Amino acid sequence: MRGILRAHDVRDRTVWVADSFQGIPDVGADGYPGDRRMALHRHNAVLAVSEDEVRRNFRNYDLLDEQVRFLPGWFKDTLPTAPIDALAVLRMDGDLYESTWDTLTNLYPKVSVGGYVIVDDYLMCPPCKDAVDEYRARFDIADELIRIDRDGVYWQRTR
Repeated sequence: MRGILRAHDVRDRTVWVADSFQGIPDVGADGYPGDRRMALHRHNAVLAVSEDEVRRNFRNYDLLDEQVRFLPGWFKDTLPTAPIDALAVLRMDGDLYESTWDTLTNLYPKVSVGGYVIVDDYLMCPPCKDAVDEYRARFDIADELIRIDRDGVYWQRTR
């Protein structure tokens, strides 16, 4: 996203990078059953990417600047108080039901009409799909889901 903003000389937008930078949380015994079954936290040795490494990747492409802001921590802790007013694009890669639900609950209301929601794991992680489907049903979101590839979908917010 930062590369697109630079290519189009857009200087009044911020790219927010919200991530635990620790991998996937252990949802515990009370977690969503599908999250417990997937037990993705067991793979944090390959799933976790440090904030330093992400910053280094931005820097390698000369894209780490004042338009990139980091929000480290678990979504349930950081997103409710995130200093984000409005979003044109919400790209989610939370894998779990809980992470996806937390993201939608806290950030979807900030997606501008005409903005886009991209869900990386919708077709790959059933708990993520469950959270998206339940959120959309609860809030009567009927915008068409469009498949991106074998894993992801997006929709454009119309109201």
